[in-house]
Amino acid sequence: MRIFAWVSVALGVFCLTSCQHTLIKPNSMPVYYSDSGFVNLLPTTAMSGTIDEAQHLEGTFRKMKSPGNSLADTSTTTFSGDVWVRANDTILSVVFFSGFGTTIAELTYAKDSVSFVSSVIDVEKMKAEYVIADLQTCFYPFEALKNNFEKSGFAFTEKRLSDESQDFERELSENGKTILRVTRKASEIDLVNELRQYKYHINLGSE
Repeated sequence: MRIFAWVSVALGVFCLTSCQHTLIKPNSMPVYYSDSGFVNLLPTTAMSGTIDEAQHLEGTFRKMKSPGNSLADTSTTTFSGDVWVRANDTILSVVFFSGFGTTIAELTYAKDSVSFVSSVIDVEKMKAEYVIADLQTCFYPFEALKNNFEKSGFAFTEKRLSDESQDFERELSENGKTILRVTRKASEIDLVNELRQYKYHINLGSE
């Protein structure tokens, strides 16, 4: 069913009665890609081209084991849902929809703020800037991303089939250890964070 799993739970306990909102100033909270290495979000002006379309997002993440707790829950959670993505040189935003087509959350990055508004998600527990950072890694130009990562000591590479092709394989690493991979083939993007053990699959231009 094309609805986010955690949204189904929220609806079941009638969490639609209130709206939560969080606001973060850009560069006020670092995005850690490793335990010690972090970057700041690129400004929206780094975006080349324009995206304004429906997409379908599927994700999987594994709960991380706490140090010294061998009995910690490390189960895997999956989610799936439709979104609308806008990306240009002034804004990067994602609107999340329920299976009924109603808006359940909106994540927005603009010049002066990162905001996450939702009536069903506990946005205080969500790190909005991390979601924005992953989207930038998928959609923003390679050179801008590369320069940003290298300033913080990471290595960031990209392989393309040809200069004209939009397909690519991107890899983020630190000290020779792969942290994150992003692969685009035709209208599909896969992002895998090997360190944090989560992944996204995005269908572009989904109806």
